[in-house]
Amino acid sequence: MPTAARHLITMLRRLDVDRVFCVPGESYLPVLDALADEPAIDLVTCRHESGAGLMAVADAKMTDRPGVALVSRGPGATNAALAVHTAQQDGAPMVLFIGQLPRKNLERGVFQKIDYERTFADMAKWVVEVHEGGRLVETAAEAFRVARDGTPGPVVISVPEDVFDEQVGDALPEPTRPSLTTPTPDEVTAVADRLGAAKRPLLLIGGQARSARGRAALAACVDRWQVPVATSYKHQDLFDNHHPCFAGHLGFGLPPAAWQHLTDADLIVAVGTRLNEITTQHYRLPNAPTPDQPLIHIHPDPAQIGRVFETTARIVADTIPFLEALGARTPPAPPDPSARAAWRDRLHTAVLDLARWTPSEAPDGVDFGHVVAALIDQLPSDAVLAMDAGNFGSWLHRHFLFRSTHLLLGAISGAMGLGMPAAVAAALRYPDRQVVGVVGDGGFLMTGNELATAVQYGARVRLFVANNRSYGTIRLHQEKQFPGRVAGTNLTNPNFAALAEAFGARGLMLDTPQDTPSVVREALGHNGPVVVDVRTSLEHLSTFSTLTSLAAAAAP
Repeated sequence: MPTAARHLITMLRRLDVDRVFCVPGESYLPVLDALADEPAIDLVTCRHESGAGLMAVADAKMTDRPGVALVSRGPGATNAALAVHTAQQDGAPMVLFIGQLPRKNLERGVFQKIDYERTFADMAKWVVEVHEGGRLVETAAEAFRVARDGTPGPVVISVPEDVFDEQVGDALPEPTRPSLTTPTPDEVTAVADRLGAAKRPLLLIGGQARSARGRAALAACVDRWQVPVATSYKHQDLFDNHHPCFAGHLGFGLPPAAWQHLTDADLIVAVGTRLNEITTQHYRLPNAPTPDQPLIHIHPDPAQIGRVFETTARIVADTIPFLEALGARTPPAPPDPSARAAWRDRLHTAVLDLARWTPSEAPDGVDFGHVVAALIDQLPSDAVLAMDAGNFGSWLHRHFLFRSTHLLLGAISGAMGLGMPAAVAAALRYPDRQVVGVVGDGGFLMTGNELATAVQYGARVRLFVANNRSYGTIRLHQEKQFPGRVAGTNLTNPNFAALAEAFGARGLMLDTPQDTPSVVREALGHNGPVVVDVRTSLEHLSTFSTLTSLAAAAAP
């Protein structure tokens, strides 16, 4: 008879799992042993549980299937909490398996004991501890369903180590396949009627359209209706930014001039987005709780609709079937075609104006815009860009006009540390695509040890480290709130290029703007992982701010 551990691996295959990420631990050794006999599941050994968990989150975003991570009890589980929180904030399906203490010791308060139901209750959609080997596979199947349904997110399964060795029967439950909630014809008709009557409509699209089918449905719907579309935070890759209907990306730290024109919309249709604080620009687009224009909110999770905003219409439906149904309708002629066209052109022109970049010299390093400009020129249209959190990302968000064939992996949670693990996960998932990671010096030294994982598995990541020797985002807030007083944000960094070489990767240095195109070309052309130490300017703190401008704004 099979053990619960071997039954679990068989069930994971039935659930379409082809890769799991782990830091090995003695509390789930039977699972590792079972994986050794399952060639269809790729086991990726990472260097820290946060890295393993964040790789699982990134893999979920790429596959639209729950990412899987395996960690040991106590310290291993708490190290993975960053990934659980990121999965919750980002709406990414994830299943975290934790090897727990033996059952006989659970109530004795012994070595590495944690009550995971209490620890993860506010982050995970479901936290469960399995005390019987015969219930492990059915719990795993249910976990995958919960992780995907409604608002996708993380599920945590704790398994006492002796449960894995229990012998169980051969029968396996049939996994539940995800089904999409479709809107009713009347609901689609109501949205179509309002869209047809609006002079200045705006479609606000969220991450639930990130699959290939979702992107295709969005493109077809917008082409048919010719309605301007703005994307939620970290999702500007969902729609071709060159398209005349692209109305911008609602990201973090945008100056008001970059988004206030969108408030002139006379109808907002929000699809597949939870309308969080960042996407709504601190609840001003639309206004909370009462929008200045009719708001139609389409989301598969009814708890997300009406939570912050009053809605004119609420439709509980998945993004893809809604977009496909709306795209199949024939739009009526708008009441004022010239006004509709002028509205569309006004929004897209604002996008192009904001994206325009003029090369600039910095007194203390390389303006990171030079790197982004070189990536724009040299990256293919199917490149994957993995972003860490930090001000360096403002150049990418502002100036890089994404194609819908690009793939952007970023943390909506704002957590530092995603960039390196996400780049590794992407390079493993798409070995023939260019995978670029953009990280700061602070974030790299949080999870940059996963460069060892990239080297071990031959993941061709190209990592650009914005090295301005500062926690730059915090420094920006510091200059605004306590001008001229710097405390706790300065950094002393290693030579990241030399560090890369020590890991077995290629290390490159970029400290002169004129060398940027050639260094980027060399990095992209190398047949292996690369780290580029970009000696970036601290004066040019973000694409929107300099230290000088911040000081001037704070002056009496």
